[in-house]
Order: sequence, then C-alpha cells, then structure tokens
Amino acid sequence: MPLWLGLLAGSTGAGACFVGLLVAPRRSQFIAFFGLILSSVLIVRMFSLIAAQDATSAIGLAVFFVIAGIAGGYWAAAAALPHAIAQPKITPSVTDAEPRELPALILLSCAEAERYRIASTARVIERLVTSDALRLPTSALPFVFLSEKSRYRALGDYNPARAGVMAVADRVAEILNSDFGTVTVAWCDGSPTLRTLLADLESNGYRSAVLATLGPEGSFVTMEAEHEALEGASGVQLIQAESIWRSDHLAARLVERVIESCRGAQLSEVGVLLAGEGQPVAWEPLGKDWCERENYFNQRVKLMLLERGFQERNIRISWIEWQAPDITETVRHLAALGCNRLVIAPTTLPHITLASALDLKRSIEAARLAEEVRVVTLTPWGDDAGIVQAVADTAHAALARHAE
Repeated sequence: MPLWLGLLAGSTGAGACFVGLLVAPRRSQFIAFFGLILSSVLIVRMFSLIAAQDATSAIGLAVFFVIAGIAGGYWAAAAALPHAIAQPKITPSVTDAEPRELPALILLSCAEAERYRIASTARVIERLVTSDALRLPTSALPFVFLSEKSRYRALGDYNPARAGVMAVADRVAEILNSDFGTVTVAWCDGSPTLRTLLADLESNGYRSAVLATLGPEGSFVTMEAEHEALEGASGVQLIQAESIWRSDHLAARLVERVIESCRGAQLSEVGVLLAGEGQPVAWEPLGKDWCERENYFNQRVKLMLLERGFQERNIRISWIEWQAPDITETVRHLAALGCNRLVIAPTTLPHITLASALDLKRSIEAARLAEEVRVVTLTPWGDDAGIVQAVADTAHAALARHAE
C-alpha cells in the first residue's frame, strides 16, 4: 500500500507542478520545476519497486495510477487558479482624525499590472467568466495564464501603463495643487482599490473626494469598482466628475495628432482609423453609459476631421479586440478605397494596453497591405498634455458644481 500511495502522490504532484510551471512568473518557475523533478523521481522510484514484483497486472495498474494522478493533479491545480485573487487589506478608519479642509482627487484607472502576476490574471479571467463574457473549460485555464505571461514577456516583462497613469496624476497635481489636498490613484485591479483608498483617505481626515475616471468611465469594470466602494460604506463623500471623453479640447488634441502624422500627404488620400479598445459583447448591456460616451467622442473626432479636409468615406471606427469590425478588416477596406497613407489613432485608450502594444501591430500585419501603403500608428494618450488638461478641467468643474 505505501508504494501505491507514493506513486499516486508523485503523480498528483507532477500534474500540479506542471500547471505551476505554465503559470508561475519567471522568477518563481524554479520552484515548480524543482517540484516537478522531485515528483518525477518519486514516480520512477515507486514504479520501479512495483515493477520488481514481476506482476503484469501490477504494472498495468501502476500505469493507470500515474495517468490518473497526473490528470487529477493538473485538474485540481487548474481549478484553483481562479481563486488566486489577492484580497485587498482595508485600513480601519480613524474617526478622530483632524478633518482636512481640501478634498482629495482620485483617479480611477483600469491599467494592467506592471508585471505578470497570477493574482492579477486570475482577477481578469474571473470577471470574464462570471459575467458570461468568456467560457473556458478548466483544463484550458493554465494555457490562458501562459498566454498572458508570454504577452508580458514580449513587452520585456514590463507594462508601462501604470507608470503613465502616475505621471498623469503628478501633472494634474501640479495644476490643481491649491484645490485638492492630494491627488491619488485607485486601480480597478490591484492595490489600492477604490474601496481601500477611500478607507485610507478617511483615516487621514478627508471627508470628501472627487472621482475622475481615467479610462472607460461607465463601463462594466469601472462600475464594478465603484459599487464595491459604495458597499464599503466609507465616511468620505464621493463626488463624481464628468467623463473626460466629453471634452472637446481632448477631441481637438487627437485631431492635431492625426494631422501631425499626415505631413506631406494629400488629405484626400489619407485614411484614418479611429481605434477603440473594445469590450466583450456580454458587457455592453451592463455598460451602456460607456458605449454612449465612447461613441460621442469618436463621432466628435470624426466631425472635426471632416472640418479639417479629410474625406468622410476615409474615416472608419474599429476596435482592437472583442468587437467588430476589427483592425485587419478596416485597414484592408481603407486601402481598397485608395488610401496610400493610413493613420491608426487609438481614441479612448488613456494608456498602453497589452492589446494595443502587441495585438494591434499583428492585426495590421495580417492585412498584408501593398508596399506603397504607409501605416502610421499613434500611441495611446499616456501623459499627453491633452489628457492631463482634460482630467484637470473635469475635476475642477466637479468641485465647482459641488460648491454651489
């Protein structure tokens, strides 16, 4: 019996360690690799002892134990992945803290984590699965994590999105330093969340805060973060700022960036693709406000481009992922219309995403354009002066409305 238990334990461990090898960050892979080696040694040792009994039936049963153990260990480890979400720590509020005269300004961002982490990826997958936006068998989960890890590796194991958001926060703080006591950032995924940040602000004496969303305001993801914060029953009054995507100044700035990329070209021969991030179809009924705001901004940019001499038929709206028409289809369509220069302009992407950094380029390459067609891809907003000013304006306007 000890031999069989040892064989089963080694097989189960091998299956679990294989999952660990697939999903673990590079710096932690050696642990899974070492565990896989130990499990394999145990399997070989136990199998050899069982085979020494010179019983054909015992060898057949041992093979079954190995296969079943590996499959069971793999499945158990894969099933545990969605539960690897880190639980945020909420700082108890200090009710006798000295009240602050100025409110805080919170920028809510859905920027992806700087580095690949199992917990961050698990949170994203859990959201997609529970909202019916994605259906995944348990056996496929480790390979989804592997894919995400590979995407981070393609970026050099570092995603600069959050650094860009912090740069925006710093520049906004310089503009509004006399109106707000602090300018801080909450993340849709990661720490601090909006709920934990509100608790921290309350403990530091803040009694009100303006919330400006640096991203898809009114979307399923941002609404989820806001609802979680409201359930926390914080003593900080939350003042909602208007969406930055209603800013004509921001739309005009994007038009300027497009025109700057068209120097030396005839505007009648320039095709402009306004690229949105896109969201799962299942989320659209849950985030109608975001769909309306994104459409408003894209249409406003399109109207301004027409006023500057671009051809209406040469301006198209597309999405990087999830929605149709996709980038490849739209690029081919613009090239077929005779456009010899294409400008791909991310519209409502406030920062780099894995999709915009990797998938966008692959989608353009998949179009297989003629050599004479030049493609210019603008970067997402980052800490561009336009988005900094839009955030500052909407925060200041929210504070003024609240004071009335």
